[in-house]
Amino acid sequence: MIYVRALFFPADQERLNFVQMKLMIRRYVACMATVMACVVAQGCTPKAPYELSQADKRFAAFYADYMLLSGITESARDSVAVPGMQKIDSLLEVHTLTMKEFNERAEKYRQEPKHWRAILLEVKNNLKDRDE
Repeated sequence: MIYVRALFFPADQERLNFVQMKLMIRRYVACMATVMACVVAQGCTPKAPYELSQADKRFAAFYADYMLLSGITESARDSVAVPGMQKIDSLLEVHTLTMKEFNERAEKYRQEPKHWRAILLEVKNNLKDRDE
């Protein structure tokens, strides 16, 4: 803190002349430009897409099938039916998921929102592929 203060406000002189004031302003502008450049550079770094494992892809495929089975479509958003346990069990079996694994994955996604977002994007892509 003392160094920064000494950098901008020299203590050995009570009055600053125009040249010294100009130098202080340049230092201040240079420091602020550096700070802003760091902030902008940090915010503009490209974010790598979240890599989904095979288990994540199976979960996304199950979820997409579950949504289709529930009746979620663009035209019928108000008429959603909850499938019975037999249908859910058969979907889990088709996608080689157990209820325990499903619950563990759901908890993991709940704790990692970015991962959950990647799963939902995969579900969206699965639904688009099946719709075409």
